[in-house]
Amino acid sequence: MNDFFSKLENFLFDILGLILPGAIFLMILLSPVLFVNIDAVPEAAVDGSVVLSALQTVSHILKTYWAGYPKSSLAILVIFAYLMGHTVKVFSRIKYEVLAAVFDDGLNRPIVSGYQWVCGALFPNTSSTVYLRLKELLRPLGTVLGYLFTFRAADYLTSDGVLKENCLALVDSRLAIRYPEDDRLITKLSGVISTQESIKTLGPFFLAKYNLYRSLALIFVVTTPYYICFFRVAGAYLPPSSHEISRLIIATMMILWFTFHVKYKRYWTLYGDERIVSLFYILNKKKLNEG
Repeated sequence: MNDFFSKLENFLFDILGLILPGAIFLMILLSPVLFVNIDAVPEAAVDGSVVLSALQTVSHILKTYWAGYPKSSLAILVIFAYLMGHTVKVFSRIKYEVLAAVFDDGLNRPIVSGYQWVCGALFPNTSSTVYLRLKELLRPLGTVLGYLFTFRAADYLTSDGVLKENCLALVDSRLAIRYPEDDRLITKLSGVISTQESIKTLGPFFLAKYNLYRSLALIFVVTTPYYICFFRVAGAYLPPSSHEISRLIIATMMILWFTFHVKYKRYWTLYGDERIVSLFYILNKKKLNEG
């Protein structure tokens, strides 16, 4: 039974973390064929545009090979989605590491320091009614800006600090070592112990959702300029209805990026939170059962 659940967990990781984002990325890349009749576009325009040339090739493949060999085409698309999912996953990680270095460790610090200096100069009395009301009024704006320009997720909830200290103290006392206060190592230790003790935990589920949302955030960042380019080069050959929804599609891409950008960070925090709580439970299980 444990072997079955292990295989099911691996399948979940493949579906949520690789095949699903790869399939979504392929669907978005191929979806412009729905907006334009590529056969009606002049050959000179197709030859002069990489996007239109690629769409013509894809449209030809879909009309010929798919109609003749539907099962083989479906199998090829699944394989492509799986491979594309790996690519998206790797580049999404690189993207967030780069952006975290640029913003979290770079630009954000002087901006926050400058903001705090301005607030201190304008409101030396931080307990004044005007300052407190203005702080509450601007709090939603600060939250949105934090979501937009922060790219590194918290490893766990702030309230879990006490549980983390307790876990480290127990591990140190039982193993007679000084276990590193590294959040990733603590998470790894919790995962190993949970697996060995067959403790049910939501950690793998949160990790799969984290990988999925991080990949989707990258997909919608990339496809936004892709759609802008498509509507620009193919604008003369699009029906009026496609022109009317072009801005809506681009706005939707940007909104979806923001949505998954926020959810990706949240599920990383939930994953770390689950691991710390699980480790705390395992190490204190005897005391909890006695109580």
